[in-house]
Amino acid sequence: MRVLLVRLDGIGDAAVCVPLVAALRESGHTVGVALTTRNAGLFAPQATLAEHVLERIPWPAHGSTQESTARAQAEIAAMNYDVALIASEEPEAFELAAPVPERIGFTTGMTRPLKSLWVRSRATRTVIRSQRVGGEDAHEVEIMYRLGVGLVRDPAPPTAPRPLREALLAHPATRARDGTNIVVQAGAKWLAAGVSAEALRAVHARLAPYARVIAAPSEAQAVRELTGIQPETFASVRAWVEALSLADLVVSVDTGAAHVAGMLCPRVVDVFPEHDFGAQVRRWRPWAATYRAFRAGEVDGGPDSAFIETILDGF
Repeated sequence: MRVLLVRLDGIGDAAVCVPLVAALRESGHTVGVALTTRNAGLFAPQATLAEHVLERIPWPAHGSTQESTARAQAEIAAMNYDVALIASEEPEAFELAAPVPERIGFTTGMTRPLKSLWVRSRATRTVIRSQRVGGEDAHEVEIMYRLGVGLVRDPAPPTAPRPLREALLAHPATRARDGTNIVVQAGAKWLAAGVSAEALRAVHARLAPYARVIAAPSEAQAVRELTGIQPETFASVRAWVEALSLADLVVSVDTGAAHVAGMLCPRVVDVFPEHDFGAQVRRWRPWAATYRAFRAGEVDGGPDSAFIETILDGF
């Protein structure tokens, strides 16, 4: 069957759909993806039948540009998809899927009854999920995987490296073996998670001699001003994914880098906010990699830092 996955969110949101895409491909289906300029290029070109990209209107406005929406709608209509898996809750996600005969989307039941009724009127089948942190004891990968029930052979999302890497990597490369290759994803989300600016500067200073510090191009200047380190940036999401795939260990606050690394790298150190720490880890931890989760308050760059020792020792 031809399956369309609609995910109009960020990189991390698309990354937790990688096991679903891998399982659909393993089950003999071809998969097209509807993404945005924020997460386009995440999936390997050979892993998808087509990539339909919407250009998001800058926040705080919602939705996508009329031109890119019209283009994506025309592309999707021409592809003759059999099934649409709608992993985003925005109205435009359901509008994109409208030409597809079978449309599967999420509802939150009686938590948001009016929204659930709206979704049921636009989907041929709905799947229940909880949006509340701690509302269910399931990983976000497992929640996304529910969309594929009846289409995938295996009842559980894949954790083996091969199908995950094939869904993400256009050109698999061999990691260097001259010591541990550490990558640190820098950015403003560290501060938003509750890590102090002082602790962040100390951590970067301690790790700089041993690690490759990377950042989104839009955050490079802020990272340099905050830490004194010029991070490496990449011209595309595709180049960034390939760079992460070469790491033995990725250090990140809970964001897209942690999710991608969790499917490509052996080990991940993932930092979460203090609030609802246990529930956040259960739902958003790195999917397939060995990982260590730290609270934001545990991030310390001092001489006796357990956080730094965990990274440098490779746990």
